[in-house]
Amino acid sequence: MRFFRLRTSLAGTKHQGSYIAKRRWRLPGAVCPTCAGEYASLGVDAPTVDLSAHPGEKEYRKARQVPWAEYVRLRDGVLPYLPEGTVVKPGMGLGPLVGRASGSLPPLVLQDPWTLLVHGDVLEQMTAAGLTGLNPSESRIAGNKRGPLYELGLAHQGALGAGCQRVYHGEPCVTCGQAEYNTPKPWWLDESTVPTLDVARFSVMPMVILVSERFAEFVARLAESGVTVEDVMGPPAPKPARKGAPPEPLVM
Repeated sequence: MRFFRLRTSLAGTKHQGSYIAKRRWRLPGAVCPTCAGEYASLGVDAPTVDLSAHPGEKEYRKARQVPWAEYVRLRDGVLPYLPEGTVVKPGMGLGPLVGRASGSLPPLVLQDPWTLLVHGDVLEQMTAAGLTGLNPSESRIAGNKRGPLYELGLAHQGALGAGCQRVYHGEPCVTCGQAEYNTPKPWWLDESTVPTLDVARFSVMPMVILVSERFAEFVARLAESGVTVEDVMGPPAPKPARKGAPPEPLVM
């Protein structure tokens, strides 16, 4: 089955609404004492988490950078509240989005590339279509004319294909595990490890949402869906040579 990258597409549609929202809690960013790196991740959130009963709940309300040891203490303090298998990173948001919507929102709301929201009636259609990987949770975004918005809590799946692997510079830091790297562009998926779900978060780049051919077909059936898909299976075809252009030199 082919997979695609999900992208926002609102040009020329009647849906020009938006929302302003944030999560009540989050882990702080971290400053590593060994490599001096500062880390805060996007696209790694846990919308189903509720820290209301956490004895140190107030410590998780303010976004900030803290020393690595303090980050580890706060990270370990929320582990019992996280669903099994949750990917934990510095700066990750915890709990549902809280805020307000205005205007007309499309069926699939991808205002931030890493946060996929759907209306309740669209979620029912997705479920009826048998799409997998949805894991919905109700947001706390008021003002939406079509009722509650549901955020899809996506599993992390997928790997980079041969020929576009990351190039790392040096060994990972012994404290935080980070290392400098470059990711080739364009990149594509490893066909032997494509996601097993119809919608998933790309393990290598959590800000990227991947969808299956079945999901893409569902999108195509929605009027002014609010999203478009981009093929990420296999290296792109070479561009045709321009007329009159000299032939590419051979590399021995």
